[in-house]
Amino acid sequence: MFGRDKYWFRGYEMILVTGCNSLLGTRLIKKLAESGEKLRCVDLEKPAELPAGAEFIEGDILDAILLGKLCKGVDVIFHLMDVKSSKHHGRRYMRKINVKGVRMILKAANAAGVKRFIFLSSYEVYGAPKNLPVGEYDLKIMKPVTRYGKDKLKAEKICLEYIKANKMSIAMFRPTPMLGPGTRNPIALITLLMAMGMEDANRIYVSGHGENRFQMLHPEDAATALFMAHKTGVAYGKIYNLGSDDVPTQMEQLTRVKEKAGLDAKIMHLSTSKAKFRSFFLKPFKIDYLNKGHVMYLLTDLILNCEAAKTDLGWQPQYGNVDIILETIEWYRKEKL
Repeated sequence: MFGRDKYWFRGYEMILVTGCNSLLGTRLIKKLAESGEKLRCVDLEKPAELPAGAEFIEGDILDAILLGKLCKGVDVIFHLMDVKSSKHHGRRYMRKINVKGVRMILKAANAAGVKRFIFLSSYEVYGAPKNLPVGEYDLKIMKPVTRYGKDKLKAEKICLEYIKANKMSIAMFRPTPMLGPGTRNPIALITLLMAMGMEDANRIYVSGHGENRFQMLHPEDAATALFMAHKTGVAYGKIYNLGSDDVPTQMEQLTRVKEKAGLDAKIMHLSTSKAKFRSFFLKPFKIDYLNKGHVMYLLTDLILNCEAAKTDLGWQPQYGNVDIILETIEWYRKEKL
């Protein structure tokens, strides 16, 4: 898939990766380092395993002076840093990182002569679409319902401003929810705890009859897509959806996972009205479980059309939804229980 001749024009470059300590970031910097690229990484915490020779800077993207130093001598930026929830740092900081931070890093990158920029957006820009699968340019349906989705849509518009002004080559990716070993997603961790770590009270919630389908993505597949975008050079000026190919209904998914993972958790059916009520009731307590994003996962369908990434980049997801969940369960058993 990665034929050597495909990347002939990309020499070793200085690459800046923001959000390098994220689920996706750790896998991406490993791929880039293995390909011989020079790396500069920034995040609030240093990754447990930083590739040899990679430069790490602790911080965020709201310091203009720091951004100037980060972008100096850089050829390509992978901008992964964002804040998905307002729980820990507040809504104001979340908005600053997700929206203002994008404008700041693009301005700094442009001033430093950085020509290529890869931006991580999210499936949440689509909201709860009715017509599936969703294409990248179905602009009429883009009505995000979460704060994170609204932030990402605003950030995309900032990227488009730079593309239209011909200031920088920018590629944007909208992945479905990423899950895998090492996840720090509170919804995923609470779900695994309830399914595996509560003894006789083990349970998994599914809404209604569990007929909805919600596409997921393994971070390794996401990292491969971004890596291929950088190496092929064909993605700039475009937007790509990313998601798995195997997307069963929630009930089919749980049944297969229970059998293959040997789970004894009970499947608890939660009505649509109860799910919405509990989400509303728990909101003042800032509890991650059954928040707006989780309820959307339980109640809606989400399938993205990912053919553009496959056609342009030669990308193909290696993990289906069930594979992703099983691998995460195995990691959770070893590391958390």
